[in-house]
Amino acid sequence: MERVSNALFVTMHVALLLVFVVPLSWTVVALALGGYALRMGAVTGGYHRYFAHRAYKTSRAFQLLLAVVGATSMQNGPIWWASVHRRHHKESDGPGDPHSPVGRGFWHAHIGWVFDRTVPPPRDDSNVGDLLRYPELRWVDRHDWVFLAAYAVACAAIGGVPGLVWGFVVSTLAVFHATMLINSLAHLWGSRRYATGDQSRNNPLLAVLTFGEGWHNNHHHYMSSARQGFYWWEVDLTYYVLRALAAVGAIWDVREPPPSAREPGGAELRAVVGRAAA
Repeated sequence: MERVSNALFVTMHVALLLVFVVPLSWTVVALALGGYALRMGAVTGGYHRYFAHRAYKTSRAFQLLLAVVGATSMQNGPIWWASVHRRHHKESDGPGDPHSPVGRGFWHAHIGWVFDRTVPPPRDDSNVGDLLRYPELRWVDRHDWVFLAAYAVACAAIGGVPGLVWGFVVSTLAVFHATMLINSLAHLWGSRRYATGDQSRNNPLLAVLTFGEGWHNNHHHYMSSARQGFYWWEVDLTYYVLRALAAVGAIWDVREPPPSAREPGGAELRAVVGRAAA
């Protein structure tokens, strides 16, 4: 990604070797698991379902909180993330898709696109005008590294070097690669309920790892929905959390697919990206 340097990315992966050296404790395990849950939720419920697709409404203060927590995930700022994702949907598995495995393979879709400087930058400010009007979001987007660094310092302060290794390095990379699996594996492995015109697939394992994002074919079929597991047996933890937040008034107008859209033979409703970005 544009502000994640090759050096930082490589250093983070090399630092994984420290898990064989530093002592393990319940504190650092809690840091790792808690950090994964917090930041995966911020990516799925904030960066993806809110900033990219506007699948619910919230206050300006809670919007900022979602942006700040999401910025600790090493996936750039919310405006960058939303712009790239909206472009992915517009050009899904086509020549303009920033991270399709169909044309350039699994590894390019999973990680290669992040550092590919041979193609135009994946961000396009013309598709995120709704987000650019907030100066605080623009600041977080430009200075996402501040929040990433602050999270690392917090982990070190709580757990020392083991806290930094497990709470920051391991947890951050786990969130990063789980998210990237939706770009890569969720377009190669799984079932297809809907004929979406791309290769998006539903994958229960990825849905567990990413708190519901693995119902990717569902999502490409009806993109503005805050619920991606359309049926009760399709576990979607992010949606359950969003419903809980709606119950206490933190968010509202949570979008769901109408019954007609959930039917495999129903009308294709893929034009929602433009509507969601409006």
